[in-house]
Amino acid sequence: MSKWVKSESVVTSTDDSSSSIAVSPKPGGPLRPRLDAVQKRIEGQTVRLEALQSSMKVRDDETFRKLMASIKESNAQYSTVLSMELAKARQVSRVVSIAKVALEKIHARLASVSDFGDLVIVLSPAMAVVKNVRSSLVPFVPEMEEELGIISELLSGILVDAGQVGGYTINFETANEEAARLIDEASSVIEQKMKEELPGIPDLPMVPKVV
Repeated sequence: MSKWVKSESVVTSTDDSSSSIAVSPKPGGPLRPRLDAVQKRIEGQTVRLEALQSSMKVRDDETFRKLMASIKESNAQYSTVLSMELAKARQVSRVVSIAKVALEKIHARLASVSDFGDLVIVLSPAMAVVKNVRSSLVPFVPEMEEELGIISELLSGILVDAGQVGGYTINFETANEEAARLIDEASSVIEQKMKEELPGIPDLPMVPKVV
């Protein structure tokens, strides 16, 4: 049985705090089934985010229609409220969409892993991406905090076991740079998509101040 299939070692990273991830000791186990399990969890979260995207798009369309109607009726106060509501909703939609694309990228990379070297190279930035997604998403979608935390822990456990068994050094600085690049790519994709698919929020006429 190959090392790729069988891994029983459990280690804890002890590098300096700026470039390490502390991992609580956990039972070791075959790496491939653990990798498959975390992929399924990531899949589950992307499906969840896709459903959230759809419901937010419906609300966006409805709010935009109300906004255009209120502008047509010269209801300045209601138009202002709707405009602010729409802008805030789109900010949340942007965060949700970036999180979904980022997780999809990580899932695709995990699916392409074939050996220990690939695993360590892919998992290091994957952990950083999940942490980023979690911190940006949870303020708006708090119900996803627990599952993203579990995914992060699972990735961490697989990473340190793979690094130990395969004899690979984990470069966290490089991993963080790669994670930032992945998030930037996801952001660019979503920014462009939102520009193409969502109508711009119209400028509102100045509301005269009451003296």
